[in-house]
Amino acid sequence: MRTVYICSPYRAADSAQLDRNIDYAQALTKQAIEAGLAPITPHLYMTQCLNEDKPEERAAGMAAGYILAQATAASSHTERLTSMQRNILQVDKEKSPLRYGNTLEG
Repeated sequence: MRTVYICSPYRAADSAQLDRNIDYAQALTKQAIEAGLAPITPHLYMTQCLNEDKPEERAAGMAAGYILAQATAASSHTERLTSMQRNILQVDKEKSPLRYGNTLEG
């Protein structure tokens, strides 16, 4: 089973958009499992224990996510680059090729 780092939007302008972003990340995570992949979706769990509004906590979560991304194939599911995606683009492409799309393939 291959790992895949799921990178989808999290930050939002309002609570309704945040709920949609969380639902989307959960759906991508489920889709990855159903495709036979082992998904890593840190923004679903790191935001449960870190406060996105505190710069030092957000930076710590992003640094941890970057380490996780280095060990996986990255799959981006957004039309604009997020802070995390900019970090992923710095990852060695041979270790973690960045793929864009709306579906995950095994």
